[in-house]
Amino acid sequence: MRGVRSDSHARDPGPASRRVLSELRRALRAHAMTGSKILAAVSGGPDSLALVHALAQLRDALGIRLYAAHLDHGLRPTESAADAEFVREAMDELRVPLFSEKADVSRFRKENRLSVEDAARQVRYRFLARVSARVDADAVAVGHNLDDQAETVLMHLIRGSGLAGLRAMTPVYTRSVGGVPLTVFRPLLRIPKADTIAYCSENGLSPRLDESNLSEDMTRNRIRIDLLPQMRSYNPSIAVSLGRLADSVSHDIDFIAQAVDRAASGVVTRGSTGVTLDRSAFTDLHPAIQRHLLRRAVEIVAGDASDLEFAHIEEMTRLMTGPAGKKTGLPGRVTLEVDHDRAHLSAERDQADLLPILDQCPTKLNVPGGMASGGWTASAQIVDGVEIVSNPPDRIGLRLVERFDSDALGHELLVRTRRQGDVFRPLGMSSEKSLPDFMKDAHVPARWRDRLPIVVKASGEVAWIVGWRIADWAKITDTTRRVVEIRCTYDKARPAASEIAGLS
Repeated sequence: MRGVRSDSHARDPGPASRRVLSELRRALRAHAMTGSKILAAVSGGPDSLALVHALAQLRDALGIRLYAAHLDHGLRPTESAADAEFVREAMDELRVPLFSEKADVSRFRKENRLSVEDAARQVRYRFLARVSARVDADAVAVGHNLDDQAETVLMHLIRGSGLAGLRAMTPVYTRSVGGVPLTVFRPLLRIPKADTIAYCSENGLSPRLDESNLSEDMTRNRIRIDLLPQMRSYNPSIAVSLGRLADSVSHDIDFIAQAVDRAASGVVTRGSTGVTLDRSAFTDLHPAIQRHLLRRAVEIVAGDASDLEFAHIEEMTRLMTGPAGKKTGLPGRVTLEVDHDRAHLSAERDQADLLPILDQCPTKLNVPGGMASGGWTASAQIVDGVEIVSNPPDRIGLRLVERFDSDALGHELLVRTRRQGDVFRPLGMSSEKSLPDFMKDAHVPARWRDRLPIVVKASGEVAWIVGWRIADWAKITDTTRRVVEIRCTYDKARPAASEIAGLS
């Protein structure tokens, strides 16, 4: 590309260049990025081009090791190829190593039922996370400016995101993208877009124009094209005012976060399948802390809560203080399920892995013998003695080994999931109760109720709700002559046969 100069002495910087370079130096030093390895996200537009060019000017003085990344979203077939070639030539002239890739955002959008904006953003950040990990970058620098910050504040306000939405974008933000940590660095948040455009002009740069930014089909574009100009008629410095609001809210949220940290230790428990919340301890908190704690919990599970709106937080709060057995879906394919005294927050990818599903057809379990169904296995054997052995719970609280009276149990058993009409006489009770009532009263989490194996006699009587309770009629007594021990195990990684069939 013609006109790119990586030599800071090639020309005297103009006023916009001085402002951009000064702010970039300040941000790099304020956030301990000097001497760092930085990956610059470069689209070819004025913001990212000014950013990478300015970083190239400062890299020697500040000890920066600079790389660039460019993603072709595949949304503008003709123009995007030219954009990629433009960026390649520009990075060659700046002597910045470039990593580029082409993606199919349209396909990703359809597969995940997202808007074009959300799909492009997710694909872009996944790409940046991969490249960042590859070069072991300390941060990914992006060209978001003061005008972008103002647009983001307004967009979140319109969507009803609450206080966290008014915070908008922060200068440094670390998130998890597909399990890969990514630190995003926004050093130009105080620089208006007019300055990045002027920077390019002063330095002989000819940025590419993305015509999709002119389409009013996207919310952000409508805010930029229609709403902000109207607001400037009331306040010509509206972008500065909105940026100042975001800064002020950011300080307030940092203070609130300290209170959330103190409260979380008594409410939130992290597990391999998500986050568990103590409902009683939660209700004792101030409503403001409750809402911020719920946002924090979603961030833990999903790695990002940027799409969480005020209405989502309100719905979560309602469920946390309401009756058991309810659930709600949240952005990022996260689900909140409320049980009697706890609530469980988990991502969709973890929901199916929490406990495997048994095959649809009942599986025979002979005594002695074994069986496998879906991700579950069970073995039954006659054991010496009639003592009741210790049965400690596994890592998620299930008791998977039990002993029974052999004569009461019989030699032919079935293992299946619960069925409509099932009744159960739990150990210690003289009367039966319906299986749904038992599970509710015993606080069996709703997300487990269709996944727990049920051991039944050939005649249909329920002998054991695996993980929870045996039947009173099957217990060991003083007259027991032989004892059957049944031991269950499960493999989270193994899908049920019915699930495999559903994929074919």
